[in-house]
Formats: sequence, C-alpha cells, structure tokens
Amino acid sequence: MVTMARDRSFDEVAAEYDAVRPSYPAAVFDRIVQFGCFKPNTKALEVGVGTGRATVPLAERGFEIYGLEPGAGLAAVARSNLARFPRVTISTTTFEAWTVARGAFGLAFSAQAFHWLDPGLRLVRFAEALGTDGVLAVFGNVPRVPPGPVRDDLDAAYREFAPSLSSGREAATWYASADSPVMWELAGSQHFRDAEFTAFTWQCTLGAASYGRLLSTYSDHSTLPSDQLRALLTRVAEVVHSHGGSLTLSYTTGLFLARRSN
Repeated sequence: MVTMARDRSFDEVAAEYDAVRPSYPAAVFDRIVQFGCFKPNTKALEVGVGTGRATVPLAERGFEIYGLEPGAGLAAVARSNLARFPRVTISTTTFEAWTVARGAFGLAFSAQAFHWLDPGLRLVRFAEALGTDGVLAVFGNVPRVPPGPVRDDLDAAYREFAPSLSSGREAATWYASADSPVMWELAGSQHFRDAEFTAFTWQCTLGAASYGRLLSTYSDHSTLPSDQLRALLTRVAEVVHSHGGSLTLSYTTGLFLARRSN
C-alpha cells in the first residue's frame, strides 16, 4: 500500500539510495528519443527526480530539463550529480503543488515515481504541461530473484521475518508488463494516444552486503520497525552467503510511451 510515510522514506535514505540504486538501460532513453523524434535542446519535465538516475542520461542527450523532487535530501544529491549540466533545474516541490507551465514541454517523464502521484491529477497535469504532440514517458525497474533454491530460501526468510512483504513488490505490478495500471490509465485517457509498452531485460550480480543495502532503500523495507528490518536483512545475508555469497537479480525495465492528444 502506498502511504505518506513510505512516500517520505526515500528522502531519509537519500545518500544510500544514490549509492546503490541502479540506473536504467541506455536503450530506454534511445527509444524515448526515437518515439518523439526529439532534437537537442528539447524542453523536458521530470516528475520525481530522486537523485537523478534518469535525469543524467537525458541531460547527456541534450535535453533542457526542469525537474520536480519533493524530498529536500534527494534534491540536494541530484543537484550535485547534475551540476555539470547548466540547463538542468530542480525544484523542491510536489507535482501536485507545482504551478503547471502549460504547453511548455516536448517531453514529460517519470522514472519509478508514477505510482506515487495523485491518480486523479497525474495524467491531466502531464497533458497540460505538454505541447502539441508532446510525449509522456513512464518507466521503472523491476528486480526479481529467479526461481530456484536461493529464491525459495529468501521467500522463507520473508515469511518468517516480514510476512507483510512476502506477496511481492508494487514495482512489479506497475512497471513489469503492459498489463499495468499505467497502461490502463493511458489507454483510457482522453488526454493521450498511441500508448505503447516496451520491456528491456538485463541482469545485475550483487554480494550479500550490497543486496542488503539495496533492499534497505525500498520504501516497504525502510519503513519496517528497525528491529524487524535488521532481523530480516541479517537473515537475507545468511541466505546469500549460504549460496555462495552473491546472487544475480533479473531486471525488467518497463517503458510506457504515449503522445498528448490534440
């Protein structure tokens, strides 16, 4: 369940988030550029900058980016990460509180943050911010431990130490496939057309400590009582060590694209 406490939790682990959260495949950004036939200097709106994981690749591709990030800690890290890009501006505010610059942007994008936005306002406000034929890009990473002995032992650890988390994570529901609330909203919206979904798959191998650090940045984990989280991560580390000291995560990065209806 999305709660305000979980929404704020990322700001409390901003430095750790920046250190351990992965970026997104280059092909994601190449597809965004291709879909929109974008040229350098296109103005882009980013909602939910975080520490700039999705901002940097588009800034490197020449976009002029105006980003919104409600967490002061996250925004500070992002500004440091993006200091070499003078055409990137980050405002510490929410999407809902921001005064929409109507029709000002050719691209609007949100990485790993769409599900945190007000469902009654998000597509309306994105459409208002986009110009004629403007493009909305929504994307997110979904990591999975592949089926097998490691997964079985990790599932057992969650059932014992954090049963509320054993049913899976929201990212899988939102970003892993076209059968997603993102696509349902885009397909049913009068504000957007030409909605499409593309999945990009890749892998990442982490040691026990790195995997524990990654888990600690997930909002459903970081908002657990500290004793419970510590016990869970201790058991997770034991499981990883018992299977050779590392595990390989299979990632799906889901990209949703649509054009503003004119």
